[in-house]
Amino acid sequence: MPLKNYLPDYNGSESLNKFVQRWLHIPKTSDRRLRRELHRIFIYLHGFPAYFKQENGRKRKSRKTINMIVKGGSLGKGTAVRRTADLDLVVFFNGYSTMEEFIEEKKKPGGILDQFSDYLTAEDIDSKHWIAESRSGPFHITLNMESTETKYDIKVEILPAINVIGRNIYEGCNMDPVYVNMARESHDTREHYSPCLVQKQRQFVRGQSSEVKNLIKLIKYWKNENDLEIKSYMCELLAIHVTRQGFSNMRSEFLSVLDLLVNYDSLRITFDEFYQPLKWEKYFPKAPYVIDPASPFQNTCMENITAAEKKKIESCAMNTRTCLSL
Repeated sequence: MPLKNYLPDYNGSESLNKFVQRWLHIPKTSDRRLRRELHRIFIYLHGFPAYFKQENGRKRKSRKTINMIVKGGSLGKGTAVRRTADLDLVVFFNGYSTMEEFIEEKKKPGGILDQFSDYLTAEDIDSKHWIAESRSGPFHITLNMESTETKYDIKVEILPAINVIGRNIYEGCNMDPVYVNMARESHDTREHYSPCLVQKQRQFVRGQSSEVKNLIKLIKYWKNENDLEIKSYMCELLAIHVTRQGFSNMRSEFLSVLDLLVNYDSLRITFDEFYQPLKWEKYFPKAPYVIDPASPFQNTCMENITAAEKKKIESCAMNTRTCLSL
């Protein structure tokens, strides 16, 4: 099969790096429009009124106020791909002493997520083109803007969080106390920690070179065009992993990523920026895994992926590799 089946917009006569710069970077004019629209949501969220809780049938103002809002996702990390863009707005709340208390507030009727949903859909946020998706769980609210407005589909996920790492947001800090606390929690409770670690995740990816980010964009484009069950965050981590192997160009790096995905079930990738993997490996799942550098408990491989979906990834990686090697 021709390479266009797997990289449909690549003409084959240019380097992959030039292709990424020509086709996958968001044009400056569109980028400014995107960021302007997203900034409106950011400002609108800052106007979220103090959280109210129900006590004895009455609404009482609590100290559950917003501490800060952190931009994550591909736009927040500088890895967005042309035609698609996603942004995570992680809203950190004051006033919660335990993760269990916070989870209870997220899940209950009239809690944080319900109030956020009401707030975000009550008005137009200065733009009539935002559409709220139905909530599917106790983690986030999703807003979409169709491409008719900005020429690009935008997805924004608003995720409530609490500060579990204190002031340890800088490189070189000791994260072990956070992981010790997480180890005491159940698996279901640990899942709620992921947005709370967004600063570490963003720090890890955003600090990469432009060459690494170009490879990330190529991998994301390839997985999107071929409709593969691979998380965007995992694409970022695969790119960072292979660029540490000493390859001299993007073609070799992309081929190395494809080699990894040809044997999907053999994936075993970890990072040691914030913790020593050997210390926490007893919490790793069975392969395949690409462990979040910000959390030794989080596997970025897609959960509940089927055998057919794995086979599709492996077959697509093999065929793309063969075409690129001709």
